[in-house]
Amino acid sequence: MYAWHETLWQQLAQSQRQHRFHHALLLHGLVGVGKQALATALAEALLCEQHQFLTSCGQCKSCALFKANTHPDLITIAPQGQSISVDEIRELASFVHHSAQQNGNKVAIIVNAHKMTHSAANALLKTLEEPNPGRYLLLTCDDISQLPATILSRCNKIQVAVNDRDLANEWIQQQLPSDIDYPWLNGFVDQPLKVQQWYLDNQLELIDMLYKFASDVKASHNFESVQRILSDTPELVDVLCLFIQQHLKASLLNGLALQAYNEAQKALNQFMADNKQILGLNQSLALSKLVNTIKRTIK
Repeated sequence: MYAWHETLWQQLAQSQRQHRFHHALLLHGLVGVGKQALATALAEALLCEQHQFLTSCGQCKSCALFKANTHPDLITIAPQGQSISVDEIRELASFVHHSAQQNGNKVAIIVNAHKMTHSAANALLKTLEEPNPGRYLLLTCDDISQLPATILSRCNKIQVAVNDRDLANEWIQQQLPSDIDYPWLNGFVDQPLKVQQWYLDNQLELIDMLYKFASDVKASHNFESVQRILSDTPELVDVLCLFIQQHLKASLLNGLALQAYNEAQKALNQFMADNKQILGLNQSLALSKLVNTIKRTIK
């Protein structure tokens, strides 16, 4: 659990003390806020023999099994490839309805629940509708709009977010070398774990190149390098689009005509949509088209 989770944790602990703790929690929020870490901490607390106060003692047999990743009353379901299958959810349902081996609670975690197939989501409904005592489902989700309303209505939706940017920024600085000070880092303080992962994956310099490219699209410096970055790491397309969007908004504030802004924004939206929907997209051609539109509109 991270420092920015503390307030939320206290709220959950209070609901536990007041016997209002829901059997199905949907932890949702931006990528990089620690939803899975929070779910894991909750699972450990719920499985502990001293779980009444939503704490884990760290000493009982249940805590030892948890730390060894061998707890028989915990199951974690995560996407295999691009989705979570109906068979995995059926396995979860079977797990939930069997007796607890440690004579305590049982906990099931579903990571990235928005990636359940339609059949998987339907299979989960019965488990959500007919909760057994001492059975807890912890779902994590980046975007609740991707989950069916039937699932949403049966879960207690908990938004996980950075509620103290200073705490998150301090944590980020502790993860990075002292000589790293990119101007765009402050824009991702709300996603501290995402920044940490970029650093671990040696992607910070690549992202800085995308930032510099977006800040001066008209010059199109390093076009080939940016094209190669997007080809090798397609998940960074969203980052480039965010930087370009920020640049367009700044240009609008600095006197760019609204019609020109709307035309450039339309081209950016199309570029984003194509990257999500078109398999085998000619990335170079799509990027070139976007850049040419922005050059034409921002004079």
